[in-house]
Formats: sequence, structure tokens, C-alpha cells
Amino acid sequence: MKFGIMNLFPAEGANDHKVLQDTLEEIQFADQLGFDSAWLAEHHFSRYGILGNPLLMGAAIASTTKRISIGTAVLVLPFHDPIRLAEDIATLDVLSNGRLKVGIGRGYQPLEFSGFNRIAEESRDVYSEVVQILQKAWTEEGWSFEGKHFNYKDMTVYPKPTSAGGPTLLHATVSPDSYRDRGLKGESIITSPNFTPLPLMQKNFDVYRNSLVEGGFDPADFEIPFMQQVWCGHSREDLERAATAALTYYRSLNKVIPGSEEAVESEAKYYDAVRRNIDLLTLDKALTHGGNFGSVNQVVDNLGKLRDVLGVNHYIGWFHIPSMDRKMAMDAMENFAAEVIPQLREKTPVSSLA
Repeated sequence: MKFGIMNLFPAEGANDHKVLQDTLEEIQFADQLGFDSAWLAEHHFSRYGILGNPLLMGAAIASTTKRISIGTAVLVLPFHDPIRLAEDIATLDVLSNGRLKVGIGRGYQPLEFSGFNRIAEESRDVYSEVVQILQKAWTEEGWSFEGKHFNYKDMTVYPKPTSAGGPTLLHATVSPDSYRDRGLKGESIITSPNFTPLPLMQKNFDVYRNSLVEGGFDPADFEIPFMQQVWCGHSREDLERAATAALTYYRSLNKVIPGSEEAVESEAKYYDAVRRNIDLLTLDKALTHGGNFGSVNQVVDNLGKLRDVLGVNHYIGWFHIPSMDRKMAMDAMENFAAEVIPQLREKTPVSSLA
């Protein structure tokens, strides 16, 4: 099992420069502690997240760390020129010596679509075309593409990535139909199903693995990254502080997710359900269902279930939750690296711990 850290770059009430510098230091610390990966979110036009260019931050990480992989979670494809994106991804892949993992998504925040003058209803088609263009740019010379949104003729893009075919693309996946579609195509996924009951998550992950087999692929060849807020330590007071930070974050989502009139028609019910769940959220629910919070043994036990029941083999912990004290987050990272990771590196199932 591999382990990573997630970074949103929130800046509510904070200095932009300090947020960027502090996060870079936290990733360097994660590299020293032995974490396998660091993941960077792309957001625009609000203090919910101020990193608009994860690939540029990735270059800084590549130059100041030794071994940690650099992941995007996620690049929002409809906001990018596909040729420049292909070039930038390939460049970072080369500069990081192949340490890049590319999570991609369609986006969801109305303010971001408006700011880039993009139409949310077109995001699915744009996303599909950009994926095809990236794959051509990294593998072919003198290629052409004719689509609804992009057209190119006799193109050759440089540099080529370190790895043949380019970095693996991990598709942000939420709906059951998406798990099946990705599996049939042999596409890698990345997911963050907060508040989703374990039986439903198991059903979705089973659909994905069964679809991989149906499509002629071996599930053992695929990493399954799973992203979640996490805190582990020894203080009940700090545990409640972590849950409070999680609750504050989830309530802030109401400011950025689309309302009924803003959402793509096919996704309106999903976002309405998200809003209702947020409205019903309490501190106790945030503690028990909003992430993985508790003692070392509790966190290990929960991770064991994710591994043994869902087949998760790459756990991405979001330690520095917005509004959480930075030292408290870094202490939790250190506890996790010293006391949790060694227990989960083993391949044998994790038994329930007292």
C-alpha cells in the first residue's frame, strides 16, 4: 500500500505567499517522512484554493525533493489549451524523472467556468477531446485531430514524456456508471467519496474491478488512489479540533458547488444531495463519517478496511485541513508516518484493533 498527502491551498484569512511557501515545505517534510506522493488541487478565482497551476508548483517540488511522486488532483481539462497542457505535462514528467501522476477532471465550480468563459454543459465533450489530444501529442508525430471543440492538422509536440505513452491519466470518478465506463476502457481512476457508506463504496469499486476484467485488463496492474481527510494522534482535544476543521470545510463547500440552476442537468440531483448532507452535518457526524480521525489504532483499523474491503492500494491523506493549525497537521503527518504506515505496508489483511 502506498501513501500520499493532499493539498488544496486554501487561503481564507491567510497570506497567499505564505500558503504557497508553507505547502511546499509540508511536501518536502512528507518526502523526508517517507510518503510516496503529494497531490495538488487546481482552483481559480476564490480563496477556497489559490493554486491555479499545479504543474508549476510541481516543478518546484521536483527541484526540492528526492523521491516523492507529484500528482495533480485534479487538472481541470476544460480550462486548458490542450497543446500547451501536453507540453507542460511532458516537461514536468522529464524534469521530475518520471515522478508525475496526472489526475484529471471536468470541474464543477460555476465561478471558475464563468471566469474562463467556458460552458459547463460542454465540459464532458471538451474533456473527452482533450484526453484524446494529450494521448496523440505524447505518442505520435505528424498527427491530426478533428473534433467539435478542437481541430489540429499535421502536429508534432515536444518534448516527449519520460515514460512511453506519457504519464498515467487518473480520471476523477464519482457515479456508478463512471466506474463501469472507466473499467471497460482500462482507465485509471482517482476518487474521494466522503460520507459515502462503505457498502456503496464497495459496490462501486467492485463494479470498477469487474469491468476491468470484462474489458480484458488485470486489476492487479492498476493503482486505486483514495483521498480522505485524516488525523491521528493521542489527544481527545486535538481530535475534536480536527473534526471541527473538517466540519468548517464541508460547510464552506456550499459557497462553491453549483446550485440547482447552475448545475449541469445530469448532475443537479447529485449537488442537491450534497447540499442537503452538508446542511445536516454535525460535529459528531464529521468525526465519524467526514474522514479518518482517531487514535493510531483506529486509523490503522479504518485503513485496513479500505484496503481489504475496497482494494484501495494508494491512500491519499488530507492532513492540513483548511482552518486547522499547521503544527497540529504536521504532527499528525509525523505520527502517521511513524506509527500507521509501517503497519499498512504489509500485504496481509489488517485485523480489527482494540
